[in-house]
Amino acid sequence: MKRIAFLCDSSADISKEEALALDLHVIRMPIIIDNELYIEEETIKNADLIQALKANKNVKTTQPSIGEVMQTWQLLLKDYDEIFYLPLSKELSGTCANAIALAETDEFKGKVHVVNSTFVCYPVVKMLNRAKELLEEGFSCEEVKKRIEENGSLFAILIPENLQTLKNGGRISPAAAAVAGLLKIYPLLKVENGAIDIHSKVRTASRAYKEGIEACLKGINPSEYDWMIIDADNRELSNKLKTMLEEATGQKVEQRDFKSIIMSHTGVGTIGFGRIKKI
Repeated sequence: MKRIAFLCDSSADISKEEALALDLHVIRMPIIIDNELYIEEETIKNADLIQALKANKNVKTTQPSIGEVMQTWQLLLKDYDEIFYLPLSKELSGTCANAIALAETDEFKGKVHVVNSTFVCYPVVKMLNRAKELLEEGFSCEEVKKRIEENGSLFAILIPENLQTLKNGGRISPAAAAVAGLLKIYPLLKVENGAIDIHSKVRTASRAYKEGIEACLKGINPSEYDWMIIDADNRELSNKLKTMLEEATGQKVEQRDFKSIIMSHTGVGTIGFGRIKKI
């Protein structure tokens, strides 16, 4: 029986301990704070990142180099026959496209299977665990890859606690952030087809949560999806919204933390909730 290595990058929001327990391999991504380079989970922890964001430091992330990806594959293929790699959404990073091209080279063709991903954050881990199950059922890596690409889908709503981190990262202008702050506007960001875009803007937090849940439920059968809520150091609010989401969907809702890579972009306090299509 072939030995398969399951690989993601750290935008999947998975700790070293959890990755070890789930037998997942992770390419840890760089974080730059005030021009100093760190590696997520290696030289910086979640608590350090939270402190830096609260201190309004300049925080950025960058994708792993193609050389690092290649080296990771080469090392894994010494112990495994094939690699099943599910990277960050192609809409949010160049890593996916670069990896797809690299997997077509003579050295890796037929050995590394890169999912043309529309996933981000913890759903990556969910998909990798499902991929394991499908392979154990007798499907090949290429068959599982095709099934995820054709049938897998993620829809989520992100609600930032404030717009400071989005402003610092250049995702909204300082003027827009200032106006939103003065008017007490809460933006709802949607994650759909691997991309992040504005879903709507509302005037109260309670309306934002209600509208976000309504958006996640629109036009679907809740029982056909796995449900989650993820928070960036905002567990008290997350607990309340988890109950609301469970009541609205009639389904169990899994609760997780945003870790350093995603939190670097969305900011401390952000709440995210949504659904993953069951495959």
